[in-house]
Amino acid sequence: MKKGTPIPQIERQRLRLQTELDAEKSSAERNRLGQFATPTDLAFDIALYASEQLPKREPIRFLDPAIGTGAFYSALSRAVPKSRIAEALGFEIDPHYQKPATQLWASTGLVIKAGDFTRQAPDARFNVIICNPPYVRHHHIANDEKARIQQRTLEASGMKLSGLAGLYCHFLGQSHAWLAPDGIAGWLIPSEFMDVNYGRAVRQYLLSKVTLLHIHRFDPADVQFADALVSSAVVWFKKAPRP
Repeated sequence: MKKGTPIPQIERQRLRLQTELDAEKSSAERNRLGQFATPTDLAFDIALYASEQLPKREPIRFLDPAIGTGAFYSALSRAVPKSRIAEALGFEIDPHYQKPATQLWASTGLVIKAGDFTRQAPDARFNVIICNPPYVRHHHIANDEKARIQQRTLEASGMKLSGLAGLYCHFLGQSHAWLAPDGIAGWLIPSEFMDVNYGRAVRQYLLSKVTLLHIHRFDPADVQFADALVSSAVVWFKKAPRP
């Protein structure tokens, strides 16, 4: 199913569920937890690009470290034949979203595990990682927790992040240990990492540890999230030595 065709019933159900669950939380609470839902059309564009980066017949083993209600899995199911998705796993720390999403996707191949992605034991078998990670600013992360995730990120990717880095930087870095060789990763993240000092470690990682494929930086006036006034970028890379 390609862009321009009717949205599948299960995606309509997911959108209704997302709206209902978001309405049950205050904007301040979702902002503190960095919870901003990915728009359907944007999720589909990202999933379609991912599918085009892999050999056409290669089975997809998909991971979303912050899956929410499953926007990217839903989009990927539209972008490629479902038979091509050999495995799909997502982590969601908030039971408010995890439990209803698990019920929604129960009849599909998607497994949604409750838990903090930064506390999971890595398994580098996934060849497609797509994520809109939590946009939690550093001052919402306790100092002892910050030290823990900094160490985990360093061990996973060699990325030594400063204490000013947001949680999304750690999700990107720690996913390195989950991505199979030659696997593709796509991240919908704030574009500020390209301009600020704390983003230096992320930039060095993208230019030296992996093969950077593409960065799509949205016009700052073209805000992708109605409830978050932040300019966004989609960053694509392959887990392969830099050419």
